[in-house]
Amino acid sequence: MEKDHSSLSNFHEVRVTHSAYELDVNLGSKVVEGYAQLDAVAEVDAPHEVVLDTRGLEVRRVELLAAASAHGKAAEGQPQPPQALQWRLADPHAVLGSALHVSLPAGLASGLRKGDRLRLGVRWATSPDSSAIQWLAPEQTAGGQHPYLFTQCQAIHARSLVPCQDSPGAKMSYSAVVRVPTPLTALMSAVPEAAPAGLSAHMDDVQPPYPTAVFAFTQKVPIAPYLVALAVGDLAARDLGARTRVWSEPAMVEAGAHEFAETAKFLEAGEAIAGEYVWGRYDLLLLPPSFPYGGMENPCLTFVTPTLLAGDRSLTNVVAHEIAHSWTGNLVTNASWAHFWLNEGFTVFLERKIVGRLQGEPAFQFHAAQGAVALAAEVERLGAAHPYTCLVPDMAGGVDPDDTFSRIPYEKGFYFLYYLQELVGGAAKFDPFLKDYIAAHQHQTLTSNQFKAYFLDYFKDVPAAQGVDWQTWFYAPGMPPVTNSYDTTLAQQAYDLALKWHTCDVMGIGSDGPAGASAADVAGWSSEQLVAFLDKLGQYRAVQPMHARVTQLLAALYGIYDSKNAEIRFAFFKLAIPARDPQALPHVADMLRTQGRMKFLRPLYRALFTRGGPEGKHLALDTFAAVGSTYHPIAKKMVAADLGLSGGSSSA
Repeated sequence: MEKDHSSLSNFHEVRVTHSAYELDVNLGSKVVEGYAQLDAVAEVDAPHEVVLDTRGLEVRRVELLAAASAHGKAAEGQPQPPQALQWRLADPHAVLGSALHVSLPAGLASGLRKGDRLRLGVRWATSPDSSAIQWLAPEQTAGGQHPYLFTQCQAIHARSLVPCQDSPGAKMSYSAVVRVPTPLTALMSAVPEAAPAGLSAHMDDVQPPYPTAVFAFTQKVPIAPYLVALAVGDLAARDLGARTRVWSEPAMVEAGAHEFAETAKFLEAGEAIAGEYVWGRYDLLLLPPSFPYGGMENPCLTFVTPTLLAGDRSLTNVVAHEIAHSWTGNLVTNASWAHFWLNEGFTVFLERKIVGRLQGEPAFQFHAAQGAVALAAEVERLGAAHPYTCLVPDMAGGVDPDDTFSRIPYEKGFYFLYYLQELVGGAAKFDPFLKDYIAAHQHQTLTSNQFKAYFLDYFKDVPAAQGVDWQTWFYAPGMPPVTNSYDTTLAQQAYDLALKWHTCDVMGIGSDGPAGASAADVAGWSSEQLVAFLDKLGQYRAVQPMHARVTQLLAALYGIYDSKNAEIRFAFFKLAIPARDPQALPHVADMLRTQGRMKFLRPLYRALFTRGGPEGKHLALDTFAAVGSTYHPIAKKMVAADLGLSGGSSSA
């Protein structure tokens, strides 16, 4: 078993297979108190301890609840009643947290054999500054009346919410009972079930001095701990189909129901390509603006950002992406964060397959071509020799997975899979492989070399498949070693217009724009084509910025500031900031103040700080000082690093 450098746990010796949580959410003190009943199996003979990941948790007690042989017989020395265990928290690691070492009684440990089972109990409380949890005051919500919390556990933040073996390779099922103040609702990445009257005696609590409600959940499909998710707030729901609904604050739920009305179609298309959907429900939670990602593929309950609310369903491909994770990432999982491309590269590939199935092959090709532009831009930003541009980065030495995350595993991963598809004979040959790959590895974790072995065996009769330069694809930095060719029919108009705007001001000294430029240039275009135009123009102007007069004309002609589409505004701001366009700066600041999605925050702050001149740099620092505390802890940490401020980790 390959070592996971991002976990301090010993899941290769004793592995947690099921966690039963009791969680008491106190929004006043910003603390979640909990008790976890952990079912574990010995993976080796005579393990002497169980090691769990924690970060910032106050551990109060650990106890042995039961022990049994692999055949279900009581193990010698089984405690009656629960037996307090000796435990210690190791000194904290700057990135990985504090390992919780739980000693097993000598008599029990020596008698344990591979396959024997244990049941432990752990009582703990989170810290108010848990990196997994964002606590929102009522004024930070759409309704303005009630507090709110949501979690984000990817990559290694589950350990600051619950004691666990916080590795993608340590899958477990879970159940939970959650107590919250009324009239709030709790949701989790699991299927709701009938709730008990309250929490058990394990919590050693008295009833809180306010009315409460209890919610219960079960996740029967084993998941990586980073997929444990909790949200608590004033929430309402609208059904989108027989097994799908959208949740949100009441003020936003109708907008969410309109925007995500086609979710069931994405789900059905995913099943047609990848096989049975095993998770039961597929619900969406439309979160407050500070959610740091476009979406998070929490099983049964995808979290999505309100920046998708364009009003015309033009940004709902994010939902196709999160649905694709139901197979690639959640069902078939990367063994460690070094192999993250097996999660995101496959998911982008499946997402584009879903879009192609619903909108046609030209749409698949359009998004593939746009992904290639994004990949080139990301390699340019990081540097062609940067180790984080490798498909399989080296995670040894306590590297923070958050630092390594970028567009590389998404787009370089997709690029590699498309190369393999064309190498073996196109989609007609590769699509059956994709379904078989998922079926063969469902509920499992795997490494890049295991994928390689499966691919080579599957296509053993295809000579071209045996000539792949795996070493370079996996471990060499920079752009891929081959160049894919895509059909750019849908993108060509956008690319042609970008070239016109580029050549009208190639030296960045200002012009009146391309001859005859008008709003008619983009009449009838989809928002995706407009983004393609702006992104391609950004690729042309990576070194020499445009003149501010040109970006002002571009914005006026094409109605940039009137658009509700966050992707359009973002793509334009990446042009306007290096142009030092003073008209754009207030709009950029507004975007930074009103949402917390890292896809937008980090590039805009970086552009202001490094390419926006003195005014841009001051705007970046002043804006972050004013609103940084409203961002999710992960986003706040990463932006601080981008701005070179203390308290941030090193930036990718």
